Amino acid sequence: RALARAVDEHPELRLETQSLSIATFRFVPLELAARLDEPAVVEYLDTLNRRLLDAIQRGGEAFVSNAVVGGRYLLRACIVNFHTSQADVDALPEIVVRVGRALDAESRTKELS
Repeated sequence: RALARAVDEHPELRLETQSLSIATFRFVPLELAARLDEPAVVEYLDTLNRRLLDAIQRGGEAFVSNAVVGGRYLLRACIVNFHTSQADVDALPEIVVRVGRALDAESRTKELS
């Protein structure tokens, strides 16, 4: 629940589900938040979050997996290790946003700008 709250409070993250120790969410750049119903934006966000998952896993700072809910590609965090601290939980949204912003800056197409 602590991760779900931290994700929900961040303006560039969209919490989708929270159940038991699992939270699903996605990175959504601020400029695209009002355009979530546009097919090109939906496709872009799925691609961006796929790339984001790969970059986070390769970066080694955190480990998240994925889920597809309602046809949308989401990041999935499952916290079950008793060594996980509140600092670890608080760090994840910042890691996701930092890496997501960098990937978005590299790849945003002109059609979405």
